[in-house]
Parts: sequence; structure tokens; C-alpha cells
Amino acid sequence: MKRKRGWGLAACLAVAACVGWGVRAGELRPAAEQKGAPRTLRLMTYNVGVFNKYLKDDFELVAGVLLHERPDVVSLNELDSCTRRTGGVFQLERLASLMEGWSFRFGAAMPFGGGAYGDGVLAHGEILRSQTATLPQAGGAEPRALVIVETEDCVFAATHLDHVSAAAQHVQVRAIDSLVERFAAGVRKPVFLAGDMNATPDSETLRLFGQRWRLLTPTDGGTYPSEAPRECIDYIFAWRDGVPCRVVGARVLNRSGAGDLRLASDHLPVLLEVAW
Repeated sequence: MKRKRGWGLAACLAVAACVGWGVRAGELRPAAEQKGAPRTLRLMTYNVGVFNKYLKDDFELVAGVLLHERPDVVSLNELDSCTRRTGGVFQLERLASLMEGWSFRFGAAMPFGGGAYGDGVLAHGEILRSQTATLPQAGGAEPRALVIVETEDCVFAATHLDHVSAAAQHVQVRAIDSLVERFAAGVRKPVFLAGDMNATPDSETLRLFGQRWRLLTPTDGGTYPSEAPRECIDYIFAWRDGVPCRVVGARVLNRSGAGDLRLASDHLPVLLEVAW
């Protein structure tokens, strides 16, 4: 796809080397449901593979998926921020620029190729506050990050666990628990965690998550690899100490009105709707 000239330089200057500050794009959506009425929320987790797994710079396809499926908050894994390998583009900002009314936060897991590599959150509306943190590497393959935001309706955290070491994952789970517990203290909203956990449903990593989190998304279908999904490793959880919610619907998406998602990344997105 065609890239605007000067995009990478402008984005890098605007976000001070693109290592963690988000910018709101467009107008905010109207306030959520009136007080006392049932609330619903649509959430998504999507490892986008730096937008270059099978199609080069497939921002428009991913943006089309988000606009078609209408999630309120999205976890995004494998994002480049101003790196040489992806043309100096601040990828999260570029994705948000294709939509109106979306705020974002980027969390750098590590420096990479003249910029940074990490995870992000997109929210359809205002982000009230946020925190980014690096997780313990603990002998794993590479550093990992956690991005936590509070919106009008919820607290939402995005992460991507180590892909080599189960022991490192276990340390990262404990770190996530502590960080989310502190961030969400005193907040009377549902609290969610989403991302590519690089762990299957029967793993010790998922068992550890289960002590503080309730798994909300299906495990009977694969999310990876996208062309022939065999492994379920992408999930959305609810914090057991947060405001309780019920699942209205949840599914792994392999097609959308925007196109064939098997071409967008090596992971498939997971969509969840909850009510409380």
C-alpha cells in the first residue's frame, strides 16, 4: 500500500522517539450508556505481526477489521515504533489515523532497529490514564511489556508473554498481577487483560493466570497460525476482583467484512462482548 512521504519522521518527532506516549485521533464518541442501564463492551486482542507478515503494510485491512467489528478497546501485539525494518513508521499512530475517535498508548518492550518494539492499546474514546511497564525477562528470549489503560468503562491491559521459556512466563504472570492490582486499586469497573500469551489452555501459565483472572474467550479453536490455526494462544481475561461481567459472545475471527484475516497476520483476532 502507498505510504505517505515523511510519515516516519513526523511521527517520531511528535511522540519523542515513539517510546510510549499516545495521541488521541479524531473526535471522541458519545458517553456510554446512561447510569443504571445495562452496559456492554466489545473487546479484541490481535497480534498484528508488525503489519508485514503476509501483506506489506496492511494497515488498511486491519483498520477495516476494527471498523467492521466495532470493538471498544483493542490489545495489539508486535508493534514497531519508528524502526528501520518497517520504514520508520510509528505503527500504532498510523493505524489510529485511519479511524476517527480512537485514542492509543504504546508500550516499548525493547529498543529495536533505531526505534522500539512492543505492544499497544487502542480505545474508541478517551483514555483517562495509563501506565506502561517492562516485564521481567527472567531468562526468556527477549524483553516484554505491559500496557494498562483506564477508559470510561473499564481498566484494560495488553501484553505479550515470552515465546520460549515457560519459567519466564510464570514470572511475567506474577508481575502482571502486581501491576494490575496496583493500577486498578479502588476502581469500580471491570478489569480485563488481553494478548498473545504464547501458552496453550492446558499449560501451567494458564493455570497461574486462573488464580487471579477468569478466562472469557473460547479455547476450542486455534488462533495461530492463521492459515491453519492449531494452537489457542491469544486470550482475554477478567480480573476476579473487578466488577463482575457476563459473556454475551466470543469468537475467533478468520473472516470479516473487511476481508480475509488469514492474510493480515500469522495470528487471528479474538473478539469478545461482555455485559454488566
